[in-house]
Amino acid sequence: MTMQRTQKLIIAVLALFFVVLFALFWLPNQVGSADMGMVLSFEPDEALPFPYMLNMVRPADSVKQALVHFISYEYYFYGFPHFAWSAVLMLPLQWLGQIQNTPLVMAVLRNFVSVLPMLAAILVLVYLHTKFRDYRALVLFAFLAIVPGIVQNNFWWHPDSLAIFFAMLTLFFLAQDDLRFGPNFYLAAMACGLSAQTKTIGVYFFLAILVYLWLGYRQRKRSWLHLLIAALAYLGVMAAVFFASNPILLYAPARAQYIRTLTMQSGFMADGFEVFYAKGLPEVTRMLAEHFGGWLLLVASTLAAVWAALRGPNRLLHILILAWVLPLAVYVFGFSIVKYQYWMPAALPLLSCLAVALPADRAEAARWWREQRSWALLAGLLLAVGVYGVVDFAQNSAARYREQLTRQQNNSSLVFYTQANEALTPLPTARYQVYADVNLYIPESAGWTRSAQFETLDHEYIGSNGFDILFLSQTRIWDYLNDDVVGIDAERFAASQEFYRDANAGELPGYYLVYREAFGLVFVNEALYQEYFAP
Repeated sequence: MTMQRTQKLIIAVLALFFVVLFALFWLPNQVGSADMGMVLSFEPDEALPFPYMLNMVRPADSVKQALVHFISYEYYFYGFPHFAWSAVLMLPLQWLGQIQNTPLVMAVLRNFVSVLPMLAAILVLVYLHTKFRDYRALVLFAFLAIVPGIVQNNFWWHPDSLAIFFAMLTLFFLAQDDLRFGPNFYLAAMACGLSAQTKTIGVYFFLAILVYLWLGYRQRKRSWLHLLIAALAYLGVMAAVFFASNPILLYAPARAQYIRTLTMQSGFMADGFEVFYAKGLPEVTRMLAEHFGGWLLLVASTLAAVWAALRGPNRLLHILILAWVLPLAVYVFGFSIVKYQYWMPAALPLLSCLAVALPADRAEAARWWREQRSWALLAGLLLAVGVYGVVDFAQNSAARYREQLTRQQNNSSLVFYTQANEALTPLPTARYQVYADVNLYIPESAGWTRSAQFETLDHEYIGSNGFDILFLSQTRIWDYLNDDVVGIDAERFAASQEFYRDANAGELPGYYLVYREAFGLVFVNEALYQEYFAP
C-alpha cells in the first residue's frame, strides 16, 4: 500500500471517528432541557445568555433592522463570533417553526458550537503532529477526544471550543509558515484575532509570537527591521480582525460597555464572583486530577514537548506549543480562579505532544533503540504513562457520559419542585411573582413570573420586589454561611449573610416558611399565608 493510499485510508477513518463522536453527543445533549427553566437549573451559564442570542434573530420589518438586531447582541462576556455562529444555527429552526423546541435547540447549540469546533481543533493538532500519514493519527485523535475535560466541555453551550479551534488554527498557520513570514503568518494573525474576540485567549499568544520572531532572526537570519515590520503587521491584522469580527465595537457607547464588561470579567476570573474563590496548588491538583489525568500526565506531556522542542522532529511546533502553554500556566495556576475550561486551551496541545513517544513504524522503533537508546527508554516510559492516561480517560469520560444521559432522572432540583408544588396546593391558580435561586427548577408552564439572580440576596432586594413566593436553595444558604467564605465587598456580603441566617432559621420578615427539605426552602408572603395557609 502506498503512502498516498495509507493517508487516504487514515483520513477516511478519522472522518468516521468524527461523525460517530459528533452523533454520540446528540442524545445526552438533549437531556435535561425540557424547557429553559430546566436548562437554568442544570447550567445557568447557558440560560443567562440564551435570550440575548435569540434576540439576534427575532423577526424584523426590514433587512436593515434585522442586521441591527443581529450585531447588537449586548452580552459582552463572550465575543460576537460565538453569538453569531449560534444565532445562524437558530435560523433554520426558526424557519421550520422549531425555535420553541428546547431539547432540539439545546442539542443543536451544544453539538454545533461545542462538539463540532472541538473535534475540528483536535483534527488540526493531529495533522500538525502526524500529517495523517500513519496509525499515530488515529491513536492521537482517539486519545484527545476522550480527555475528560474535553468530554465535559462537549455537554454545554459555551464559547470555549470555538476559541480553542481558532487558537489551534493560529498554531497551524504559524507551523505552516515555518519562519518565512509569508501569507500563513498573517492568516495566523487572523485566527489569533478571532480567538481573542471569541473568548480573549488569543491574547496569550504574545510569547509564542515573540519566540517565533526571535527564531526568525536566529534561524532565518531575518533583519531586525524586517521582523519589526512583520510584528507590527501581525498586530495590525490581529486588531483589524478583532474589531471586524465584532462590528458593534465601531459604536463608542457599545465599545465602552464592552470594555467595562471585560474589566468586570477579569475581576471575576482573578478573585471570584462576590466571594473569594479557592485558588492555589490544592485546587489546581483537584482540577488536573478530575479533568486532565493529574500531575503525572502534565509532567509526562511537558517532558515530551521539551524533548521534541530540543531534539525531536517538528521542533518549531513543539516550541510554539510550549510558548503558548507557559503564559496560560502562569495565569491559571498562579492568578486566576481554577476552572477546567481555563486550562483546556493549554492542556489539549500539551497532551498532544505525547505523540512523539510513538514511533511511526517498526523501522523507526528499531532506529531509536540502536541510535537513541536513552530516548527509546524515555519514550517507553511516556508510552506507559499514556496507556495509563487512556484507561483513566476512558473510565472517567464513560462515567460522565452515563451521568449526562441520566441527569434528569431523580434530579434533586426536579424532585424538590414536585414536592414544593404539592406544599403550595392551597394556593389558587393565579399569576404570582416568584423568586427562585438559579439552581432550582421552575417550569415555564407554571404560569409564574420568575426572577433569579446570580448575586447573593439581601433583605432589601427581596423586600423591594414584593415577591409572592420564594424558592431558596439550601446549598446556597450553607455556602454563604460557611465560616471560610470571605466576601469581596465585606459590607454587602455581611448584609447577604444576615439574610441567609434568617432564611436558614425560617424567619424572613414578611414571609412564612411553608415547606423545607434538604435541597431547598419555600416561603410565601404574609398575605398569602394568612389567607390560604394559616390554621
